Amino acid sequence: MGSRIETEKKYFCINNRELLEKIKVLGYKLVSEGNEIDEYFTDINSEYIKKRTCLRIRKSNNNMEITFKGKSKDFSSSFTKLESNFKMEPENYDNFINLFSMLGFYSYTIVDKNRYTYQLKDNEYTYSIMVDNIEDLGGFVEFEIVSENKIIDEDVLRSKLNQFVSLFSSLNLEEAKLPYRDFVAIKKYNDMLPSKGIKGIHINLDEFLKSYEKDFYSYYKLVMKKEFNTSLKWKEFKDDIYNFMINPDIDRKFNTYFDNLSIQDGMFMVLFELLKQIKNMGLKIILSTNTNETFINSLVSKMSKNTIDKIIYLNNNKAIYNELLRNNIDIKEYFNISKHNLKETDSLLLIIINNFGITK
Repeated sequence: MGSRIETEKKYFCINNRELLEKIKVLGYKLVSEGNEIDEYFTDINSEYIKKRTCLRIRKSNNNMEITFKGKSKDFSSSFTKLESNFKMEPENYDNFINLFSMLGFYSYTIVDKNRYTYQLKDNEYTYSIMVDNIEDLGGFVEFEIVSENKIIDEDVLRSKLNQFVSLFSSLNLEEAKLPYRDFVAIKKYNDMLPSKGIKGIHINLDEFLKSYEKDFYSYYKLVMKKEFNTSLKWKEFKDDIYNFMINPDIDRKFNTYFDNLSIQDGMFMVLFELLKQIKNMGLKIILSTNTNETFINSLVSKMSKNTIDKIIYLNNNKAIYNELLRNNIDIKEYFNISKHNLKETDSLLLIIINNFGITK
């Protein structure tokens, strides 16, 4: 593990030809180049986003590194942090995702960038210039000063950074005042924005729920066989044709089944917590599904009775938008989330929570 103090400023860089010429003239040397994939994490209440705390997994050149940078100390538009880095084996990625989840930290955004790093060093500091091209965002340049001395006068560090950046003042670079993490989140948020104003969120979780629905079918089948000596077929179950036969005794059995149901994926629990936050923001939550009605009603009731405003039963109708319209729901007024991956779904919900009412 390594710890250090860093301070940095970022700028937009549409055309880096003049920048690279200036870097060469000043004697900075290219020390590394390559692709970096940075995945950022936050807590469920998004305190890490609000305080610009960085918990990150970086993959580059078949290496993996976990980085933690504490709450930013704001020097106007520059940011200074104590940084700790941990080298890890890339094959342990899934294990760390699970560990972060158990500790209450969830994936927020992924920044995919090509980076060229130029450096000069003196006895006290490392001066770095990172020329970046970020997928879907474009070019940036980051000026960074790193000190291995953790006891340092912050005013001195700020002064050093300003002197460093001033060497490039002739380029008239426009400052980028947010972390890359937040620029990517804003881009994703804007890509999701409904075209007709915002009434709420439409979500479909059928891909994740398939295995749980099949398990319930097996149980449902056994109950119907025992109670009515009926061999329930899959299509009959999907169409819920025996729903009228569910008496109070069977209903109690189903309630017990769902009370004892163990959802193995913690991301599902997180999803409902995030949906509660979104509902508290004044947005409606619409769930569409092709799953069995008894199954989805019981599951939603178990997870949170009042979170979902309306369930749209698609009844194997693949024209989902027409079905929504028949229920007076215009998809153009809703964030539309129907990812197969719960991790990605939760990330998008976190992005909506952190940008709604702020980003336009």
